[in-house]
Amino acid sequence: MILRMIPLLKGRFTRLPGKAMLLLACGFLLLPVLAGAQQVTVRGKVTDASSGEGIPGANVVVKGTTTGTITNVDGDFTLSVPTSNATLVVTFIGYASQEVPLAGRTTVSVNLEPETTQLDEIIAVGYGQARRADFTGSIATISGNELQKIPVASAADALKGRMPGVNVLTTDGSPDAEIVIRVRGGGSVTQDNSPLYVVDGFIVNSIRDIPPTDITSINVLKDAAATAIYGAQAANGVVLITTRKPVAGKVSVTYNGYAQLKTLPRDRKLEVLSPYEFVMAQYEYARLRSDADVRNFEKYFGKYDDLELYQDKKPTDWQEELFGRTTLSQLHNVSLSGGNEKTRISLSLTNNNDEGLLVGSGYRRNVINFKLSQEIAAPLEFEASARITDTRVDGAGTAGGSQLRVKDAITTRPVNGIADELDIDLSQIDSSDDYQSFLSSLINPLRLAEDDWRQRNTRSYVLNAGLSWDIVERLTAKTTFTTETGYDERLRYYGPLTSQSRPEGSSLTMGTVSEEKDLSYRWINTLNYTFANLGIHQLDFLLGHEIYSRGGKGSFVRTEEFRESMRPEELFANMALGKTVEYSSYESTESNRLSFFGRANYQLLEKYL
Repeated sequence: MILRMIPLLKGRFTRLPGKAMLLLACGFLLLPVLAGAQQVTVRGKVTDASSGEGIPGANVVVKGTTTGTITNVDGDFTLSVPTSNATLVVTFIGYASQEVPLAGRTTVSVNLEPETTQLDEIIAVGYGQARRADFTGSIATISGNELQKIPVASAADALKGRMPGVNVLTTDGSPDAEIVIRVRGGGSVTQDNSPLYVVDGFIVNSIRDIPPTDITSINVLKDAAATAIYGAQAANGVVLITTRKPVAGKVSVTYNGYAQLKTLPRDRKLEVLSPYEFVMAQYEYARLRSDADVRNFEKYFGKYDDLELYQDKKPTDWQEELFGRTTLSQLHNVSLSGGNEKTRISLSLTNNNDEGLLVGSGYRRNVINFKLSQEIAAPLEFEASARITDTRVDGAGTAGGSQLRVKDAITTRPVNGIADELDIDLSQIDSSDDYQSFLSSLINPLRLAEDDWRQRNTRSYVLNAGLSWDIVERLTAKTTFTTETGYDERLRYYGPLTSQSRPEGSSLTMGTVSEEKDLSYRWINTLNYTFANLGIHQLDFLLGHEIYSRGGKGSFVRTEEFRESMRPEELFANMALGKTVEYSSYESTESNRLSFFGRANYQLLEKYL
């Protein structure tokens, strides 16, 4: 039918050029093809075959094309495919890829199996290790090799979208924003839904200061069977981090690092009112209120007949002013490892420097990680390690107690009317100048970000020493002592524009200094025995006890009535020149814990299964 229509068209459009005739004919030929190529919407869920949990971040692609999507936090996905007979290819790190023919279906369920190469992997399970194939509890794992490919400064950031059942969120976009980790949601009776963090066997409050380049593996224990050995403190799951250990052999030096430029994506900027749209909206609002409001509007923005002039007025783009700069983020790690079968050492140096997009924000961290393994005698081995971390965070961010909010970049007016055309000196107060008072009453977000200044300096020292003794064959005793000392200094400067300074009745600046020192130690003793000659059965026991203590002290000082022009560096160097209105100190009561624990592992040997 289409071929028969071409001569008719040719006779009717004899004046058309040859190329136009060809295109017109092809257009008609394509009509039935396009009509039949309707997109089909497919919905599905990708789950872990062993646990049944949804896998977030799994890739779902139409085979042979670049059309695809990723699953959400629950493992669900929605994808438009060209035909209902297409084949989907589902992949995720640590799992075997799977091809799913639709065969006319619009709803699919995909169960991914762990890669068989990982079944022999040795994983940390709390006070010990186990083969993945032998472990029956629910656990999610990410290896150090995968972490090194991810350009992030924090181990917590590296978990985003890479572990099923583990949700990672940040409170805001600052370089050192608080990272919230939830394992299978929240439901703690202690009002804290955070998991328990364990680094090389030592319980810590946060994992933000652990460089990803120093990590061998991250294991997340999720069910009651896996976390039971840690007791009630592991009710919300356990995040186990193992850092790199020294390896025997020739001394090797490795380097790992990255550098990246960051900028605010243009498509993420929100559309706001133009100067003309803004003044027209203000005019209409004044008309709805009263004639007095209209006269006040005209005083600062002009007569209605002159408002068209604002169509050519260039606005102040506050999103660009606050977040528009291009910043550099870089990480450098140099590692040294080597030794012989009796003595092995490793040393790692990490430098991380991350400039935040928000004006005045930034993050800098230096980490030294040292480990030593020494065989004292055939049945006795000594291990020691030290990790020193020095961190500095700049900027108050846009969350918590900060004065600036993200909405300020959107709600602040793009123009100030007639006042923008006048040369107004804000440093000399003139009560008769209405335009000066008008400008003084407005909060400049850029200046507010400068007046709300914060710097946090943190240093931590973690020292660890342990002895492992093979008493007899298959019976091993181990004792480990770990101590951590942390120093935290928080400097906060409030300039004249902040709400902290204004209630004092003047525009003078003020500053606060908070210092904290925390000390904790942990002593663990374990005894492990593996039974032999049980035929098709395998059984081992672990018994142990732990002593844990944590305490600290701190102080806080608030000083006011510094001159308005004094900047943060000068203020904190001359704290004695201000008026001290608050000083307090404290010494926290020590938190002590004595615990006893045990574990039994039983399995049938693989060759009898």
